[in-house]
Amino acid sequence: MSKRLIVAIALALVAGLAFSPAYAEVQNVKVSGDILMSGVARRHFGLTNSDPGDNSVLKQNFIMTQTRVRIDADLTDNVSATVRLINERIWNGQNDTNASGSNSTEIDLDLAYVTLKEFLYSPLTLTVGRQEIKFGNGLIIGESGAATGTTNIPTDLSERSAFDAIRATLDYDPLVIDLVYAQVKQNNTIDRNTVSLTGINATYSINSKVNISGYYWFKKDNNIDSTVSTSRADKVNTIGTLISATPIENLSTSLEAAYQFGKNTATANQKNHDAWALQAMADYTFANVKMTPMVGASYTYLSGGESNSGSGKTSNNGWDPMFYSQRLNNIVYALLPMSNMSALNIKASCKPVEDVTISAVYGYYDVAKANAGDTLASPGYYDSSSRYLNTTYTGKSHLGDALDATVTYDYTEDVQFGLTGGIFRAGNAISVTNDNKVAQQLIGSMKVTF
Repeated sequence: MSKRLIVAIALALVAGLAFSPAYAEVQNVKVSGDILMSGVARRHFGLTNSDPGDNSVLKQNFIMTQTRVRIDADLTDNVSATVRLINERIWNGQNDTNASGSNSTEIDLDLAYVTLKEFLYSPLTLTVGRQEIKFGNGLIIGESGAATGTTNIPTDLSERSAFDAIRATLDYDPLVIDLVYAQVKQNNTIDRNTVSLTGINATYSINSKVNISGYYWFKKDNNIDSTVSTSRADKVNTIGTLISATPIENLSTSLEAAYQFGKNTATANQKNHDAWALQAMADYTFANVKMTPMVGASYTYLSGGESNSGSGKTSNNGWDPMFYSQRLNNIVYALLPMSNMSALNIKASCKPVEDVTISAVYGYYDVAKANAGDTLASPGYYDSSSRYLNTTYTGKSHLGDALDATVTYDYTEDVQFGLTGGIFRAGNAISVTNDNKVAQQLIGSMKVTF
């Protein structure tokens, strides 16, 4: 081999080493995940016997698999990265296309974030990317929800809840402060049809039994109506406080109150947000009693209705659901908006044998303000684009009654079987056709965690 060729190879090697990309040092990698297989039977989620155009509202029967694989990598000191992939699909054969309504086997990105501990100085942790964010009991901030068209299973059953966000956590034990900016919706790089969330949550541990949290959240919705010349962004400010306490052993309690204000100029008549929410919860576990029974109760009030405020403007007193993650009852979570509601829930559970848990939740629901003709649209979609319920309020007070019963069996530490059934009997506050106002569901499941 000539000296010139040797010199050329040596120079190429040096150049390659000098200009090759730098890779992060990986100290530890953890792979985890879960597979959830469920058989779902639903009846009359449209609260009617008539065919509204799609039999899915009358009857749904399907088996689905929800698969998540998560990789956590510890890099250099105080730096880590997390990625989680997800697939949610109905059993009916493989279909590798991603067309609307298809049974796609494609893999989607569920989580993708980097955590920088002791960023700039020791109390600060910075988390950047697609991440799960939940504060308190999930009344205000809990999940972003499945975007329209992302999955062909009912959206209320989806495991997708992450936000694309930047989160800065300042840990001044016993005070913890979180600052969050999230871009909840943006279809493309053009600054329109976007939804953003900015806010702060501060939690202070008074002692080992009492925590108090205060928060402020600002949601800006730029989904502008191009047909209205005066249309502008909808701006909702939410301030509130949450007190959580364990006054005696095995008793957990919480009290949360929040107020919303801001302006909505999305329609011709400007509306001022003026709404509030109140929630009280208490659970007691009889830890030293056979079968470990637990009882609990909660009361939730979310304001509703509109009232004239003069000068041609209106005040919107309806509570904006924000990004809640609470399931007061399973069918209610799919059918009723988290607004204009007064709800009383009672729950109980026990363990008849070591690995079996039986639980039940009953809910009694009224409207907060009975305005006839106002829109009642369900938050749940049965095919990722069509709502279960599109109707109006009648002007009467009772929304309905709900009951859920669940049995879970811990086969091993990694495998759990479940069976849950539920009914929702609509009240006279909901306008529906024909004589069937009872929605029913039965879900059997097997979950493997690894």
